[in-house]
Amino acid sequence: MKKNHIAIPIILILIAVYLILSRMHLISHVPFFPILFTVIFAYTAIRGFLRLHFFEAFLSLALIGCINDKLLGIEAITPVTLIFACCLIGIALDMLFRNSRKTDDQYTSYAGTTHMENGADGDFVNVDNSFGSISKYVNSDSLREAQIKNSFGECNVYFNNASLGGSEATIRVENTFGQTRIYLPSTWFVTTRQNTAFGNIHFQGRGNTSEDAPHINLILDASFGEIQVIFE
Repeated sequence: MKKNHIAIPIILILIAVYLILSRMHLISHVPFFPILFTVIFAYTAIRGFLRLHFFEAFLSLALIGCINDKLLGIEAITPVTLIFACCLIGIALDMLFRNSRKTDDQYTSYAGTTHMENGADGDFVNVDNSFGSISKYVNSDSLREAQIKNSFGECNVYFNNASLGGSEATIRVENTFGQTRIYLPSTWFVTTRQNTAFGNIHFQGRGNTSEDAPHINLILDASFGEIQVIFE
């Protein structure tokens, strides 16, 4: 099993153990829901830092601070100031690190903008969207990899006019507190790997069932949002 699939079951087991021990008065009793959500957001914060997805990480830290503001003595800055400040830091670090990782074709939308791209693409396509709306039409004759990241926005990526550069390609989708839709040709044979942390992944239609068809490795990661995969 992969680490992401192990983490949430471990968290649930630890919470169950805590509930039993607290009811048996073997440990101090602490209100259940603050503990539950602190553990959940600690997990998403660590996960965000490990993936260099700073908006997710700092927003999670802000929510932990809001839940435990009395314990931490930070009531003066919760909730609005702390959440707003952490969102700004997360967006800024995401922009800095995304810019440093630019390769080939990258399309970015931030902070409430609406953006549409329909130009020629190479073998690698990178789409980033934060607090905005973006539609990207992939026009590539040699697609090998696509990376799509969406945070608190709406992202639509169309692969209908794309052809693969070899026998297979990889499409990675990371969605956090937003909605991402990807449109794939029904002639493609698609294998998926999914990870959800309080998010949803939905499929509409189906791809080719022949393994001789162009092969897509689809890696989907949804946190507090939704990914839709639509075959056309």
